[in-house]
Amino acid sequence: MKKLSKLKFFSDNLINKRNFFVNLLIISSLTFVLFKNIDNIRYTYLSSDDGKMYKYDRFFSTLRLSE
Repeated sequence: MKKLSKLKFFSDNLINKRNFFVNLLIISSLTFVLFKNIDNIRYTYLSSDDGKMYKYDRFFSTLRLSE
């Protein structure tokens, strides 16, 4: 706690305190949204001409036959 007071992490300025907590809320909210939609971000479902569905992994660039 002494190090935080030396760095003036929690200074007397209320605007700095408010900005810190607002930024913390925004970052945590974005983290929850990313974890909830990781399947939509990572995978894309493609269909071929013969009607088969494939799952494309955007991170590893692999194409797999979907079940």
